[in-house]
Amino acid sequence: MNSHNRDANPHRRRFLAASAVVTGGLVAAACGGSNASNAASATGSDNAPHNTPALPKDPPKKDPLPATQKMKQGTLLTGGSQKNVETGEVRWVFSQLNLDKAFDAFGDATKRDPASMAAWVRENARLLLDIGFLVHGVIPNPKKPERVIVFQKKGKGGAEVDLKENKIIARIDPSAGCEFYGHGGYTADASILYATEYDATTYEGRMVVRDANSYKVLSQFQTFGEWPHDCQFLDQGRTVAVTNGGGHLEGGSKPNVCYIDVASGKLIEKIEFENPRINAGHLFVTPSGDLAVLHAMREGLDTKEAPGALSLRKKGGSLQTMVDPADITTAMKGETLSHSWYAKDNVIGVTNPFGDLVTFWSLTDQKYVSKRKIKQPRGLALTLDQKYFVLTFDKDNPNLIMIPADTREVEKPSIQFPLACDGSHAYVYDFPV
Repeated sequence: MNSHNRDANPHRRRFLAASAVVTGGLVAAACGGSNASNAASATGSDNAPHNTPALPKDPPKKDPLPATQKMKQGTLLTGGSQKNVETGEVRWVFSQLNLDKAFDAFGDATKRDPASMAAWVRENARLLLDIGFLVHGVIPNPKKPERVIVFQKKGKGGAEVDLKENKIIARIDPSAGCEFYGHGGYTADASILYATEYDATTYEGRMVVRDANSYKVLSQFQTFGEWPHDCQFLDQGRTVAVTNGGGHLEGGSKPNVCYIDVASGKLIEKIEFENPRINAGHLFVTPSGDLAVLHAMREGLDTKEAPGALSLRKKGGSLQTMVDPADITTAMKGETLSHSWYAKDNVIGVTNPFGDLVTFWSLTDQKYVSKRKIKQPRGLALTLDQKYFVLTFDKDNPNLIMIPADTREVEKPSIQFPLACDGSHAYVYDFPV
């Protein structure tokens, strides 16, 4: 997360926000909101917005929808950018790539000619060229599998996309005075859409509740921190866990994870981080209640050299930031960006782009398992059959590599494809394109 050089003094920011309310009367009304939420009428949201679709019963925050007969590996969804080498012009795109077709074409190692593979991807990747912003989170519609919601991180970009038609259905604006922070979720019946947003003046967090069809704001409740990012809905949608990244290193609020009652907007539990150099980025809660929190740098620190980190907590225990082995944790520079959970071994994989590092950790033992060195690893997901981790890497020359989930060892020769673009995360979804 790059420092935006915004006002670091929270008291001054809140004063400016109050002044805006007095003079304009619209900022607080549109984004200040009440803590009470109308979401009580929404039937259980189980959508955990990073690599997780909405399901009717307490699903783990796993990568794909349950495997069906339609697809084996799944369709890879990524947001990213493309640069014109002649003009230098950059455009934001959204990409779909059918991994089943790619695997069929190049699963045989004798067919993996780089030029042929690149030509195949150019021919078969579906690109949405007018998305207009860097897509961060992708949220599948639990009732319409051809539809997804995409949000920008720290910006006003939001849209509903039809995967089948490869087109934008509608643009979604943040609440007045607010910006999106990349993630959200659906209720299981797809009637309600949630989004993490923050007040653009005070940076205070809001979970904004919308009608999923009209996108009309119904209500909102606070996230009890600044710059809320990731979220996961638990207990059939009755509880939501939210990461608040924390404010600027100088004068901002502490990073935290908050568990919030969705119906009332009341705080259930707040876990604050005392290390001033990390924030609370993405999170994952297992079905048994174990928690993993991925960290990035606090606002005000150098992006590449600040420590990335990972914190783990067993249900009922205390949250521990991983420090051993030291040679691994010190190499997790800048940010711990993406994650994916392999349920069979209760192992979570995480990426560190600036450390050129992918690491795997046991949630059962809260210990390091193994690593893979690879250039700028970014998105991480699981294939629908749970056999492969899908890893995107190398932002300037986007590629994908498939790593066996049970061994976490790269096969030789590896299953690797070039990509049309590469963003922060990778999503594997059960919709053939």
